[in-house]
Amino acid sequence: MKLHLTIIFAIISISINAQSSDVKFGKVSIEEVSQKQHVINSDAEAAILFKKERMFYNYSSGKGFGTTREVHLRIKIYNKSGLDWATRVVSLYTSSSGEQKIYNIKGYTYNLVNGKIEEDKLKKEGSFLENVSKYRNHVSITMPNVKVGSVIDIQYDISSDMVGYMDDFRLQYGIPLDYVELSVEVPEYFNFKRFTKGFHPISLKESQSNRKINYNYKTKRDDSFGSVGSKSTNQLAELEFFEKHYEINAENIPALKEVDFTNNIENYRSAIVFELESTKFPSVGYKVYSKSWEDVASSIYKYDEFGNELNKHRFFQNDLDAIIAENKDSNLLASEIYKYVQNRMTWNDYYGVGCNSGVKKAYEDKKGNVADINLLLTSMLRYAGLKANPVLVSTKSNGIPIFPTTNGFNYVIAAIENGENFILLDATEKMLAINELPIRAMNWNGRLVREDGTSKEVSLAAKNISNKFIFMQGNIIDDGSVEGKMKTRLSDNLAFDYRTENYDKTQDEILKNSSTLFENIEIDDFELKNSKAPDKPLEYSLSFNYEGQVEVIGDKLYFNPLMFLTLNENPFKLDAREYPVDFNYSFSNKISATYTLPEGYKIESMPEKITIGLPNKIGMFNFAIIQNGNLLQVISTTKINEAIIPAFYYESLKEFYGQMVSKQTEKVVLSRL
Repeated sequence: MKLHLTIIFAIISISINAQSSDVKFGKVSIEEVSQKQHVINSDAEAAILFKKERMFYNYSSGKGFGTTREVHLRIKIYNKSGLDWATRVVSLYTSSSGEQKIYNIKGYTYNLVNGKIEEDKLKKEGSFLENVSKYRNHVSITMPNVKVGSVIDIQYDISSDMVGYMDDFRLQYGIPLDYVELSVEVPEYFNFKRFTKGFHPISLKESQSNRKINYNYKTKRDDSFGSVGSKSTNQLAELEFFEKHYEINAENIPALKEVDFTNNIENYRSAIVFELESTKFPSVGYKVYSKSWEDVASSIYKYDEFGNELNKHRFFQNDLDAIIAENKDSNLLASEIYKYVQNRMTWNDYYGVGCNSGVKKAYEDKKGNVADINLLLTSMLRYAGLKANPVLVSTKSNGIPIFPTTNGFNYVIAAIENGENFILLDATEKMLAINELPIRAMNWNGRLVREDGTSKEVSLAAKNISNKFIFMQGNIIDDGSVEGKMKTRLSDNLAFDYRTENYDKTQDEILKNSSTLFENIEIDDFELKNSKAPDKPLEYSLSFNYEGQVEVIGDKLYFNPLMFLTLNENPFKLDAREYPVDFNYSFSNKISATYTLPEGYKIESMPEKITIGLPNKIGMFNFAIIQNGNLLQVISTTKINEAIIPAFYYESLKEFYGQMVSKQTEKVVLSRL
C-alpha cells in the first residue's frame, strides 16, 4: 500500500526527538563477555542481553511515505545448545503494494581470550537471502567464530513502502530477555489499533510530539508581457503535524518455553501488534482500512492466483469426464474425485492461499503447493456439479490471528456444502479420508468463500472421535513370561497418524520398529490391514512373547494386567500451566485383555474397579478387572472428549492422569495353591 500526501513535497529537514540508550552497538563490557551463566535463569542456554527496536516514518518526493525499522540485538551464549543463536533469520514480506528490504547489516562476535576481549567482524558472506515463497524472503545472518561464552552484537535496518503494515514486535523468546527498548513513531495521518498478546504483562506508554517537514512545491505563472507559455517557480513551505509515540521499556522477561500438548507457542508469546485502522490526509479526508473477516475473504477470492484459478477446466475435462460417467451418486462422485487428486498430485510442502505454479501447470507436473492442489480439487468438484468452495485456513504454525487480515490465512482446503453441513477435503495428504484434516489445519475455524463474495465461518475441529481398540489374549507362564496375541483397530485421525508414519515402510520394517518400542518382547505373525485405505479402519495383529513381565518371588507371581500397554508416567508434570492443553483431536482408547492363569495358582489380590471423570464431562477413565475361573479379564477405557482443554482445568487433568497411572501400574498377585 502506498499513501501519498496530495500536496507534492520533498523533505528538506526533519526534526525527530529520540530517546538514547546507554547500550551502544559495538561496545561490550568485560562483565558481559566473562559471564558464565544467566543471573536469574541459571539453566538458560543463551540470553538476549539487550534488544532495541525503533520504527519511524519517512517521506520522499514521488514515493510518498515509507517506514524504517532499526534493530539492535545483543546475545550471550552460555552453552553448546545456545550456539544456534549464532544465526539470526529475518523474515521479509512482499506484496503487490510493496516490499520490505534489509540493509545496513552489521555484526561483531566478542570472545574473552587471555583476559582480553577479541572481536570478529561479520563479513558480507555471513548473510544470504533465501526465497521461501512468492510473498516471503528469509535473510540468514550467521555470526563468525561463535563459541560458548561469546557475546554477539547484531544491527540492521528494514525499510518498507507498505506503510499500513507492521510486523509484530516480539517481546519474548525461547531464552531470557534482560532488557528491551521499543519505540514506534507514527504521524497523525495514520491511525493504528494496538493489541498486546501473550501471558507476560507488558506496559505500553503513549505520548505525542510535534514534527516539522520542510517541502518544495512548484507554482506556475503566465508572462504578463505576452510571451508564450508559463514559468514554474519552486516554493518552500513548512508543514507541522503531531506524531504519536508508543514506547516499551521492560526488563527480565522470562523465556517462553515449549511444553507438551501445545498447539503453537506463538499464540502465547508476548508481543505488540499494530493494525492500520484508518488514514486522514490533508485535502483527502478519512479513509477506513480496518476490515472484517468477510472483507478479507472476499479480497483473497479476487486474487488472480486464487479466484481465477477456480475457473480453469479444459486441461482436466477429458480425465474427469470419465470419472463422472462412472459415478452417478454425488457422494461416491465426490469420493472418487478426491481420491483421483490425492493419488495424482504430490504436495511440495509449501503453504499459501494463492497458487504458486497455477492449477494447470501443477496438474501437468503432478505437484504443487497447497493452493495448487486444493484449488484444483475445488475446481474439479464444481465442474462435476457439486457445490464446492475453498476454505481459508490459518495453520497451527501460523497461529490464531487476533484481527482480520489477509496474513491471517496461509492455507486453503476444499469444502462441499451439504445443507448446513460441510464436508472438508485436503488432498495434500494421500492417507486422509474424506472429512478429515491433517493436524496442521485443525486450528479453530476457517472461512469458506463463495463465488458471490459471501463467506461463512467453518469449524476445523475433527468431526469424529478417534478410536483405538486393543484386544489382547495371553497366557501367564509360571516362569515369568507371557505369551499371547493382540489385535488393534484405529479409526479417523489415529489411523491417519499411523498410516502417515509408516507410509513408505514395508511390513517387516514396521514390525522391526514395533519390536524396538518395548524391552524383552518378541513379536511375530505381524499382519497389517487397510494400510493404504484411508476410508476404512486400520487394523494390525501380532503374536508376542514377553519375557520378564511377571515377577517370580517365592511362590508368588506379580504382574501388571495391562502389560506393555501400561501408561507408566504422568505426561503432565508441571505444577501449574498457563497455556491450554491441546490433544489435537478427541479420542477414546479401550483395552480389553483376557489372561489364562497358570495351573496351581490362585488370585491373592488384584486392583479394584475405578471410574473417574473430568469436570463438565471433558473426559473419563474406567478400569475394571474380573475373574472367571482361571480367566482374568481387564478392561481399561480412557476418553478425552475435547481436543483443547483450557488451562484452568490443568490441575484436574494432572490429577486425572495421575490416578490413571496409579491404577494401571497396580499389580495382580497370584499365589501357589
